[in-house]
Amino acid sequence: MACILSNGIALGCKDSLGGIKEVYIGSTNATTVFTYDANDVIDGATAAPNFFTFEQRNEQGEFVQTGNHSVENGTNFWTQSVSLIFTKSDAEDRNTLMLLAQSTLMVIVLDQNGKYWVVGESNGADLVSSTQSAGKAYGDLNGTTVSIEGKESSPAREMDAATFATLTVA
Repeated sequence: MACILSNGIALGCKDSLGGIKEVYIGSTNATTVFTYDANDVIDGATAAPNFFTFEQRNEQGEFVQTGNHSVENGTNFWTQSVSLIFTKSDAEDRNTLMLLAQSTLMVIVLDQNGKYWVVGESNGADLVSSTQSAGKAYGDLNGTTVSIEGKESSPAREMDAATFATLTVA
């Protein structure tokens, strides 16, 4: 297959916001099938898992994709990372953290621009680190930080809002 560049990237308008609003996490389901439009945006999903909402305060959660490219080996993959902060800690949060650690996950990130991004679409994602802290000073975080990571052969795909609306979200 010839890999020939056929277009560039235009300079966008200055109307974008950083950060994420919410994250939706479900256990990976091997029978999930996605369909895609002409721009490779997910426009359909069947047998998707049940998702649960993980809310984020402004400027706390983060979604980053890092391309890993080896010229020598001819390989490319993307590490998709989601970092979340949850204030306060209780027994229910502890139990949810344990389940996140034990499961292979599918994650949908809603960014501040209203776009949905699917992390772990083909290979799933995993909780790779977590920290619970009571803090030290009065102004310190009393809560939990988690990092979820997926590795895929391509960057995370966008999911259209209409498809997201068909998913089961608790």
